[in-house]
Amino acid sequence: MQVGITGGIGAGKSFICRVFKVLGTPIYNADASAKMLMTEDPEIINEIKEVFGEEAYLENGKLNRTYLANQIFNDQKKLTAINEIVHPRVATHYENWVEIQLKKHPYVVKEAALMFSNGNYKKMDKVIVVDAPIEKRIQRVVARDHRSAKQIEDIIEKQKKEEELFNLADYRLNNDDSTLLIPQIIELHKTFSVGEKESELI
Repeated sequence: MQVGITGGIGAGKSFICRVFKVLGTPIYNADASAKMLMTEDPEIINEIKEVFGEEAYLENGKLNRTYLANQIFNDQKKLTAINEIVHPRVATHYENWVEIQLKKHPYVVKEAALMFSNGNYKKMDKVIVVDAPIEKRIQRVVARDHRSAKQIEDIIEKQKKEEELFNLADYRLNNDDSTLLIPQIIELHKTFSVGEKESELI
């Protein structure tokens, strides 16, 4: 079984994935894999340089994240261009990974910020959405990334289209710091591991 986990910035996807990992579940982080491939895959590197110029990479070969972020943040065409370069490679990387993992585990978890608006949720057997109040999300990301509240609000605004599709998920986990989260994750782990009757989490 392939389980997708998604949610807006600051919702708590990574924490929940860490709990699944402690329970023995293989985790695939799509965003981390994309960043890795952008610095290690020669084809991706060449294509990014062709579209964005040599400045897209630093002299040490690392991605010039500030430069790229400035290029794509307010330019939909450039955002589409980089997605078209990177996303197909990530999809192939994931397919190779999942084929190996499912030989050894009853299910895997794929973490991705975008899953509904790009249609990737259709490739998952089940999808979990992590939800949290916007104020909590902003507080978490400001503390974690040392970015301004305004920057986080801008990202949340850009993710609004994705969040409007959250009702397509099979499960919803409320991470508002008042609801007990770990018992819900353990219940899901049991469900996915042994195929028990699905918990009523939505």
